[in-house]
Amino acid sequence: MAELNTLGSLMTELKARLGFVTQGAASHNNDTIMRSFLQEAHDFVYEELDHPLTKRVAHIKLSKGSKLYDFHDDELDEDINPGDIDKFWIGDGKERYSLRFGINEAVRNSELSEGRPERWDAYAGQLELWPAPDSDKYELVLEYFSGKRRFSRDTDTPSVPARLVFLYALATAKAHYRHPDSQAAARSFDQMLKAERGKRIFKTNYKKKYTTARGWFVERLENGEDRVRYLGDD
Repeated sequence: MAELNTLGSLMTELKARLGFVTQGAASHNNDTIMRSFLQEAHDFVYEELDHPLTKRVAHIKLSKGSKLYDFHDDELDEDINPGDIDKFWIGDGKERYSLRFGINEAVRNSELSEGRPERWDAYAGQLELWPAPDSDKYELVLEYFSGKRRFSRDTDTPSVPARLVFLYALATAKAHYRHPDSQAAARSFDQMLKAERGKRIFKTNYKKKYTTARGWFVERLENGEDRVRYLGDD
C-alpha cells in the first residue's frame, strides 16, 4: 500500500483497490463518491476514538512595524482557535524564546513602539504583539492542539490515523459495489481500530501525571495567615 497521508492519496489508493481507472480523464469519474466514502470514514473514526487532539505547529512570518496578525495556520490554510494554543514563541533566526501574555493600555501606549516582541494578547479577534517587530527577521511559532480538521481538499491530512480512514472507506465501498471480500476489509478495520484504542488507553493511563500549574494561588501559612502568590510566567 502506498503512503497515505492526504485525501488525494487516499482517493487514488481507494480507486485502485476497487479496480477503477486511476489515470487519465476517466480517473475522475468516481471522485465524488470516493471522496464521500473517505469523509464518512474520517468522521466515523474521529468519533470512535473519542475526539483525539493533535499537537501542531504553525509558523507565521512577521513584518516590520506590524503588531496585529490573524490566528491562522498558513501552511494548512486553517484558522486556529486561540483557546487551543499551548505556547507562543518568537524566532529571530538565531534563537527562539517564549512570549509573555498580557498587554495592558499602559504598555500599549508606551513610547517603545518597535523592538523585539516580548508580549502577546488577543485584540479585536487578532493576535497582538508588543512591541511591534523592528525588522522582518522574526517568525511567530504557535504550538496548538487541533481537533477534527478540514478534510475536503486533496492536500488535507486526516485528524486520525490515515490507514483507519482508508480501511473503513474500503469496507464501505466494497459493500456498496457488492464486492465479495467486503467483510474481510471490515474485519481488518475492526482489528486495527481495536489496536488503536488499546494504544490510546495505554497512553492515557500510564503517561506522566503532572502538569505545569499557572495562575494565582492562596497558600495557608503556619500562623494561619493566607499568602497569595503567582505561579507561572509573569
